[in-house]
Amino acid sequence: MNKIKNSFILFITALVLCLTGCLPNDSDSDISVVSNVGDKNSNSSDIKNTGLLNIYYVNVGQADSIIIQFPDKSSMLIDAGETINNAVINKIDELGITKLDTVVATHPHNDHISEMPSVLKKYEIGNFYLPKVSHTSNVFETMIDIVSEKSINVKEAKAGETITVPEGFKCDIIAPCGNNYSSLNDWSAVIRLVYGNTSFLFTGDAEELSEREILEKGYNVSADILKLGHHGSSTSTCNDFLDAVNPKYAIVSAGKDNSYGHPHKETISKLNEKNIQTFITYDCGTVTATSDGNNIYIKTESGEATESVGKNEISNNTLNDTNNTSDINKNNKAEEKTNYIGNVKSKKLHRENCISLPEEKNRIVFDTKEKAYEQGYSNCLNCNP
Repeated sequence: MNKIKNSFILFITALVLCLTGCLPNDSDSDISVVSNVGDKNSNSSDIKNTGLLNIYYVNVGQADSIIIQFPDKSSMLIDAGETINNAVINKIDELGITKLDTVVATHPHNDHISEMPSVLKKYEIGNFYLPKVSHTSNVFETMIDIVSEKSINVKEAKAGETITVPEGFKCDIIAPCGNNYSSLNDWSAVIRLVYGNTSFLFTGDAEELSEREILEKGYNVSADILKLGHHGSSTSTCNDFLDAVNPKYAIVSAGKDNSYGHPHKETISKLNEKNIQTFITYDCGTVTATSDGNNIYIKTESGEATESVGKNEISNNTLNDTNNTSDINKNNKAEEKTNYIGNVKSKKLHRENCISLPEEKNRIVFDTKEKAYEQGYSNCLNCNP
């Protein structure tokens, strides 16, 4: 217990130093600090030719982890899930990330920080955000020890704070709004990221109490994609909050056949009533959202894609080459092919060169679209065969 207490004292000391300005600031950084909360739209000139934002909602079982990679290759990690086959570190390595410019531990529960000690130890870390609340778990203790050993720059995650992001982006912490909660879940850092005309909300395990505080404070929570709070539990995503967010897509991070029954049927019913398309990681695997600032494209490990949010689709060529941004708003349709590929699981029909083709085992080949339609297939919304 003494070690835990001493570790937390070091943590609080780091926070105090940060808040009093004794730690290095970001004034010499090439990355701008965003300061405007609640402005969903930015001038289109701010996003011209900036590039693609990729957000990975990592499949970490009954846990949470989100990796954000900006067009300039800077990166952010929100939570680090349970330690399941090193899923978080493997994904970070797969993306070629060696430095995490921002890391956020939304709150101290193990299903959000279990792999965090390994992450903090392995990679260069820029700023590390976490709420000003402690926990007695070994994972939390180890995490704080590593923060101290590496002298990682600690910042308090609380409403009103902004996160350093590349020019053209806005990233604000809008919760926790208070400083006294009986549930660790309500200490969760809630983050809103805006890129041009697209927006994303990450809610940790924030429950109804926190959601209502956010609304009472008047923060703009509107978002195209909502990462549901508390794995889709009925204790989160209250009707007023969901109405204010008004997402087109919802993402639930949950484990198959988990003992909590997440996501709860009450939550799924709310989403269905509002025609919000929902992706659950235990069904879809890791979910990837790509934005060019005007449009959003979602792809899952199961191979399915969505239509984009916005007037234009992000072209396949652009998605395959993140360095090519000049034609991002053009509908570069592939030339007509002789054969069409069906996904036997989803009953979607694709062009042969579609970016969202299913795995080989789930494919069926048709020589005409009409034959596929006769068997109940419908067009993929990305390639539109």
